[in-house]
Amino acid sequence: MSLLTTNNLSKFYGPDEIFSGISVEVPHKARIALVGPNGAGKTTLLNLIVGLDSPTEGSVALAKNAQIGFLPQRPEMVGNHTLWEEQLHAFDALRQMETELHRLGDALADPTQHDQALIAYGVLQEKFEHAGGYTYDTRIRMVLQGVGFTEKDYDTPLSKLSGGQKTRALLGRLLLEAPDLLVLDEPTNHLDIEAVEWLENFLSDVPGAVLAVSHDRYFMDAFAK
Repeated sequence: MSLLTTNNLSKFYGPDEIFSGISVEVPHKARIALVGPNGAGKTTLLNLIVGLDSPTEGSVALAKNAQIGFLPQRPEMVGNHTLWEEQLHAFDALRQMETELHRLGDALADPTQHDQALIAYGVLQEKFEHAGGYTYDTRIRMVLQGVGFTEKDYDTPLSKLSGGQKTRALLGRLLLEAPDLLVLDEPTNHLDIEAVEWLENFLSDVPGAVLAVSHDRYFMDAFAK
């Protein structure tokens, strides 16, 4: 079964047809470059795929329990939390496990809870380690550096970031989240050459599928090969 399929999608705005008859199949772990001239409706199609808009006709079907991560061209990122804290959200589940490990560690000191806590601690610690719980800080640093940030940017509030920096911040978080399907609309717009090359290499190793739109032909050729 495919990760995502679209069936005979059409989109009209009033009497104006954007596109019609679009059927797409995205296999698991696919690398797909969506190409077309300006105004062909590529961004509109992505919005339909990720559920931000509804088709005039046709349907979109996503595999059960599959997760989509979407990078729009102009992401809306608000709040006073920092760039680093934004990336930490990619590991909320891991951090909850980490908190529970600390609680169980404290319970080990209580003779009335020791035996039960020890068993629970061992099971959870193995799960935490297998999920990369001891390396998420390192992964955040690696990805932030890859998309062009430096350590001095880590404590910058999102509200102080430029539009391009917000795009890179969201890109970083999505890469860390590693969803089943990563949908990227012009991901190279605010990246320098070094960061584009880094992204090409990173995307070659992500476990999920990737669907991307970009005007950078060299990036598209490299990523979708």
